Amino acid sequence: MEDAPRGLRESLKRVAVTLKEADIPFALGGSYACWARGGPEPVHDVDFMLREEDVPRAVEVLAAAGLRPVDPPEDWLTKVFDGEVLVDLIHHPVGRAVTPEMLERSSEMSVDSVRMPVLDATDWFEMTLLALEERYCDLARVLPMIRAMREQVDWDQVRRSTAASPFAEAALLVATRLNLIPPVDAAPVAARPGEIVASGGGIARSGAARRGGTKGGTAEGGKTEGRAPEGIGLRVGKKEDGREPAGQVDLGGKLDLAEADEYLAGELHERLAEDPRVAELGLEVAVADGCILVEGEVATDDRRRAVADVLAEAVPGRLVRNEVTVIGRATAADGTTKVETIS
Repeated sequence: MEDAPRGLRESLKRVAVTLKEADIPFALGGSYACWARGGPEPVHDVDFMLREEDVPRAVEVLAAAGLRPVDPPEDWLTKVFDGEVLVDLIHHPVGRAVTPEMLERSSEMSVDSVRMPVLDATDWFEMTLLALEERYCDLARVLPMIRAMREQVDWDQVRRSTAASPFAEAALLVATRLNLIPPVDAAPVAARPGEIVASGGGIARSGAARRGGTKGGTAEGGKTEGRAPEGIGLRVGKKEDGREPAGQVDLGGKLDLAEADEYLAGELHERLAEDPRVAELGLEVAVADGCILVEGEVATDDRRRAVADVLAEAVPGRLVRNEVTVIGRATAADGTTKVETIS
């Protein structure tokens, strides 16, 4: 099995070069299109997208190059074998015809040192999600692909084009709840306890508050909507000329979350949960322009300091407000905590 990817890649390149030399329009599709865009490498077969009218000539030139055509029972593709490697020539994926416009949307990319058109990421996910059905709905396979390609995809378009499929809807819901993709545009919402609301109504927080925690966010707690709570401020890194990196905000000012990076909040929450120096699932992370806010409780001073260390390693040059407290730590008579600024 170790030689399977190498054999698949050799056949992929052989077919692509043959089609290019014959001036037959095509795009690399299937799992190898995902691999070319950063996803996991497949171990089964290779898929190419062609217009139906170009398939007979493609089969002809591939047969002349030594590949063995097979006439399958399916009416939406044709198969050829390069030795033991199966190559699918697909002209009607998920019941939709491959069109010139679809092929024009593909991107010219270097795939294992050979330049070739690769199916557009949005088109690819539309097909992949529409292929999910009751007998095949493997989200464990789909989610890593979403994580790898998420920034290349128009997710609003994917939602529109797959709206009729409950299986696609389920996959997109899970990906949204995991902070892998942005949520559907929604009307402004009120802040729940422990959340900071962006000026546009979106919430850019990952951690305990997202899972229903109730820490902070109330007038009694001394926090106001959209304002950074009082606490410990840590500025991580500076430019060589001593100036603060662009986009950072003043420690005492409001956190403008209009451009909040929800992906980064989720990634940092995972980092804090998985790093053995911290290993805390209950921390809350919010991200604004140039500023990261982290709240919660840890058992020791060492773990509290480790929170800052982990974030400094993950996002050097960003302003971090470390609001994490040590369990049982006494506060001042007025209920505030000491503010420490490290530059």
